[in-house]
Amino acid sequence: MKAVYELKENSSAELLVTVTGEKWQQAQKKAYNKIKNDIEIPGFRKGKAPEAKVRQVVNEQSIWYDAVDLIAQEALEFGLNEYKDIKLVARPALDVQSMTSDEVTLKFLLTVYPEVKLKDYKAVEYKPAKVTVTKKMVEEEIAKLQQSNSIEVLKEEGKVENGDIAVIDFEGFIDGEAFEGGKGTEYPLEIGSGSFIPGFEEQIIGMVTGEEKDIEVTFPKEYAADVAGKPAIFKVKVEGIKVKKLPKLDDEFVEELEIENVKTIDELEKHIRNDIRERKLKEAQEEATNTLLDDICEACEVEIPTAMIDSEVEDTYNQYVQRLQAQGISIDMYFQITGTNQEDFKLNLRDEAEKKVKVRLVLEAIGTDLGISVSQEELEEEYKTMSEQYQMEVEQIKQYIPAEYLAEDVKMKKTLEALKGNKAE
Repeated sequence: MKAVYELKENSSAELLVTVTGEKWQQAQKKAYNKIKNDIEIPGFRKGKAPEAKVRQVVNEQSIWYDAVDLIAQEALEFGLNEYKDIKLVARPALDVQSMTSDEVTLKFLLTVYPEVKLKDYKAVEYKPAKVTVTKKMVEEEIAKLQQSNSIEVLKEEGKVENGDIAVIDFEGFIDGEAFEGGKGTEYPLEIGSGSFIPGFEEQIIGMVTGEEKDIEVTFPKEYAADVAGKPAIFKVKVEGIKVKKLPKLDDEFVEELEIENVKTIDELEKHIRNDIRERKLKEAQEEATNTLLDDICEACEVEIPTAMIDSEVEDTYNQYVQRLQAQGISIDMYFQITGTNQEDFKLNLRDEAEKKVKVRLVLEAIGTDLGISVSQEELEEEYKTMSEQYQMEVEQIKQYIPAEYLAEDVKMKKTLEALKGNKAE
C-alpha cells in the first residue's frame, strides 16, 4: 500500500490510499467467494457452481466494490499510520478514485482538527470587577428571610391589594370552551408574584371576598401550542384574602433561623454581608472570565468544521434530555408544552455550541503554545476531588473517565488560570 495526504480548506482533507498486489487480490478473492456462496444458478446447488458460470452472471466490478468494502478499514488505518499527525473529528467518507483488477485507489474524505491562528492573546487582560456590599443589600436579604418565615393570616375586611394572597376559584375558557389545566379551586395566588398569565393578577386587585368577576387575558406566544397567543376569559371568585405577617426582627428571630455561630442581629448582618460579598465576587469572576475568553477568541482565528458543531449540539441536546428525564418529563412532552420541535430546539443550540467549540480549540492551542502539561500527580488529585464530589470510588470514576480525557480537561483549566495571570507550569 501507499498513501498520499493533502490538506484542503476549512479543515477538510483527502487521503488517497492505493492497494495493489497480493492484498488487493486476496480482497477480490474473498469478495468473489462471498458472492459465489450466496448466488443461486439454475442446475447447481447454492454455492457449488463452477467459477466460469459464476463469472458469467456476476459483473466483475461488483466483485471489486465488495472487495473495497473488505479492504477499506485496513487501508484507512494504513494511511493514518503513515500520517500520524492527522487528527480526525468525524468519520471519513469513502470514494473510489480508480479501480482495476490490479489495483484500487481509495479516496478518504476527512474532516480534521482545525488549525488555530494565535494572535496577541497575552495582551488580553483579566479584569474582575470590584465588589461592593451596601447596607441596602443586607437589609433586602434580611427582609427576604422575614418573608420566608412569615405566617399567613386572614384579612377580615378590605380589598385585595398588591402583596396579598387571594384565595380564588377559577375556570378558563377559550372561544367559550373550557380548556385542560385552566381550572382551580381555592388556589392561593400571591398578587405581584407574576405566577399567572400577564394581566391576570392586576385584575384581581380591588376585589373583595365573595366577589365574582370575568377576567380577560391573552396567552403569551411562548405557551403551549393549543393556547399560545389566544384570548381567554377566566371566571374568578375570591373565596378569601390573606396577608403575610412578618416575624419581629430581634435576636429571638435570629436564633430560630438556626444559622451556625449566628445568634444576634449584628451577627446576622455580618453573616449576610459576607454571603453577599462571596456571591458577588464569584459573579464578578465568572463575568470577567467570560469576557476574557470572548476577547481571546476574538483575537484568534479558527475555521470550525461543521461536524464539530454538530457533535456539540448533539451532546448538549442529549444532556438536556437526560435532565428532563430526571424530572420525570419526556422530551416529547417538553416540545408539546413549549410548542417547539427537535429541529428548532437544536437550531437554537448552534450559536452557543459554536462558541463552546471555539473556546475549547483556542484554549488547547494556547496551552500547547505555553507548554502547559499535566502530571500524573495532578490527574490523581483531580480524580480524588471528583470522588469526593460524586461520592464514588476513584477506581469507579476512572472507568467512566479515561485519563487522557481528564488530562485534556485539567490542561484547559491550567491554561485558563495562566491566562488570568496565575502561574501554571
